[in-house]
Amino acid sequence: MERQTQIVYAPGTWGNTLRWLFDRFTKGSKFQSVYSPWDKYGRSHGFRDEDFNDKFGRAHQLAGRHDSPDPDAFKIVMGFDPSDLVFVERCGFYRNPGCETDSKRHAQVIKLADSNFVKQEFGDTSSKCVAKELYKIQFHDLKNHAWWNAMNQYMEDSNHYQFNLTSMFNETALVNELESLSKRLDLKLKIDNKVIINVVHKVSDSYVVKTKDRVKHALDAISEKRDVQCEDFDIIEQAFIESELEKINDCVLFPYGVNWFKNTNAINDFLSTYPKYLKHMNPRLPWYNNIKNPFYLTGKIDK
Repeated sequence: MERQTQIVYAPGTWGNTLRWLFDRFTKGSKFQSVYSPWDKYGRSHGFRDEDFNDKFGRAHQLAGRHDSPDPDAFKIVMGFDPSDLVFVERCGFYRNPGCETDSKRHAQVIKLADSNFVKQEFGDTSSKCVAKELYKIQFHDLKNHAWWNAMNQYMEDSNHYQFNLTSMFNETALVNELESLSKRLDLKLKIDNKVIINVVHKVSDSYVVKTKDRVKHALDAISEKRDVQCEDFDIIEQAFIESELEKINDCVLFPYGVNWFKNTNAINDFLSTYPKYLKHMNPRLPWYNNIKNPFYLTGKIDK
């Protein structure tokens, strides 16, 4: 049996789209008359599995699931720069099946967390505030983040082909990656530029890509004392900014909840006037000044 080529990717990062492209450009593909892979939700999930060429598969990075990587497959890892963690989290938040509305997204975040921890600390809930708090705990200590750690292992493994996720945003970069893999695996892909244009346009025009780096820009603005609007940041962006600032500002804790700041000037005002009598060790931080934090949360965040 021919060895399968499997795309390993974090949820929401267009891995099934890449799989479809490999199939579409292969001789005998059932998709040869299809020039765009998108369903009504902007995903490539509108095709039957049996219509795909068995040569190409897909998998998410976490072991022990029905869609975990095949140990015998040749793996194409859709990798990314570690500084893009927030972007990748947001891809899953907005693009995963079952995450079509804000309420469904928040419920999904809570569903993926440790149910005993959630019930003990927050009760029976699907609250937006709880979803944000779970993200903050993860960002404060990424060893609690099983998905992130598993993806890191695949991205650091030189035995796998490392496909740059950002190639999906640029026509030339995407063609170059496909041609490189076609040559390496002797796939003899026949690339159709019309399909490439349709795919790249849809991906690059998506909300998560358009807002990919605004959390980085906001943190830069806070550091440089510049004013940038941030009132429309989602809970992942809010959680990351708060966790990063709590790490570098001695004993400062941002308020629980989602009533957030309009701009970075307001965040700097909060930081510069934070009263000393409110300062205490952050229960989300496992260590403080190289001292183990006795108040650190012990609940697991991933199942």
